[in-house]
Amino acid sequence: MFGRSRIIAFVCAGAAIGLATGAAWTGGASANTPVPAKAATPYAQAAAVINADGSINRAKGIRAVTKPAVGQYCVELEDKDLDITKLVPSATLQYTSFEYGIRVSMWPHPACGTQKDTFHVITGMPNKWEDRAFSIVIM
Repeated sequence: MFGRSRIIAFVCAGAAIGLATGAAWTGGASANTPVPAKAATPYAQAAAVINADGSINRAKGIRAVTKPAVGQYCVELEDKDLDITKLVPSATLQYTSFEYGIRVSMWPHPACGTQKDTFHVITGMPNKWEDRAFSIVIM
């Protein structure tokens, strides 16, 4: 059987682990700008899962995402040497039904400042753009 001092040591160790875990969780939640998780995409130039509000869920090679209008997103690449006119993007809507669509402009778009390192993505239904979560992979 365990002695009283051993039981107290186990309880204290468990409490310390619980406090450390709680501090790690609350520390991340209280930050002003959450840092997105790294995406595991070893063969892609860039990739991301973007939430409907334009925030980045997880990413690799994506500097920022902005929303110039409802259902429109500007996905800026980290590598400024990459030219979107020479890349191959693939985008998929997340958590939505089949009547919704997604389109990616493969040229500098005016809504995104005609930047050569920024993709313009549109989500929603024909003639009715709506904010929708999506993923994008750039080869």
